[in-house]
Amino acid sequence: MSQSFTRGFCDHTANAANRRASAWMKLGLALLESNVSARLREALVHFDRAIELRQSLPLDGDPLFRYGLAASWMNRGEVLTRLGSPGDLMQAIQAYDAALEALQGLPLEGNPLFRRRLAIAWQNRGLVLQAQGLGSKAGQSFEQATALLQHAHATAISDRDQLLATVYVNRARTLAKNHAWMPARSAAREALALAATDEIRNLAMAVAGLNARHLLCQAVTALLEDKSPGNLSKDQLADEALDAADDGLALARSWANRDHGRLRPLALELFRFGARAHQIFYPSFLGEFLLENLDPARSPDAFADDVAMQTAARESLWDAVRGSWRSESSRPAAQWETLTERLDELRAIDRRLAELRQSTPAPGSFTRPFFPASLAME
Repeated sequence: MSQSFTRGFCDHTANAANRRASAWMKLGLALLESNVSARLREALVHFDRAIELRQSLPLDGDPLFRYGLAASWMNRGEVLTRLGSPGDLMQAIQAYDAALEALQGLPLEGNPLFRRRLAIAWQNRGLVLQAQGLGSKAGQSFEQATALLQHAHATAISDRDQLLATVYVNRARTLAKNHAWMPARSAAREALALAATDEIRNLAMAVAGLNARHLLCQAVTALLEDKSPGNLSKDQLADEALDAADDGLALARSWANRDHGRLRPLALELFRFGARAHQIFYPSFLGEFLLENLDPARSPDAFADDVAMQTAARESLWDAVRGSWRSESSRPAAQWETLTERLDELRAIDRRLAELRQSTPAPGSFTRPFFPASLAME
């Protein structure tokens, strides 16, 4: 469409074109929800039609035209990101760059939605760069989003804390992939502080909170293995990670009947981490940790029917048995009583877990204690 024709648009014609673009957007968004490759390609066609219409609008005449054009480019970028081939990802970056160019002309202090959309564009651009393995450039995009959301005017954005928590999670993930463990720990802690304000009621905040805890546990584990935790002691780091795992699992249990499974994979990772960490740092509390998360008698919202957690619990008990045997069997016979008591304790925990498996059977679940007879010392 020629520039002279664009300049000649009357308000009525421009608004009508913008409405047609919105209709194409809605069709594209409906297809986007399916997340099926063929439908995503079809959605791309609809978003391209919306872009074509909105590029013809008098963008400097109404800031909402720029706002809408940016949304069209961002949806195009979202489709291409989901398609995920190297070529698609390159085009996704181009789409987000076009969205950023459209948004730069908006008065950010005039409407909190303008700042919000600009922050999301930088955040999503960072995710594409992250998917391309360009961690440094992704980090720069996340920093831009962070700065926008930390600005004094960002307090008017209704979901500002949720957005900022998500950005910090992605910053932490990028830093972790680059093995920058201390900054990753700091970013995860920032995300956790924001998510904790509403994660009991807001599922998006709960997802951010569990991701932050998972990344925090990863960072702390790496710092402990690297033996370079700065001015933090080994015990401080271990306690921080265990608290994160315990709190995260309590949060996931509280959402068990509300989240449609979105939190379970993260809860499983935190459970595995917590079981392993208890074996290393607080072995006498391993049984308490396992039962708190699996036994309804301890926690009414326990994951009693979770087969993967039951399996992880069995593995951790078996590791604890072998660890106790190695540490105690080399001692004088007079001290074998300690080993016997420890094995009896672990066997009692295993019996309780077996009872839970029998009372809540599921495909692939286990119904018998796993202790081999050779270690069932009486």
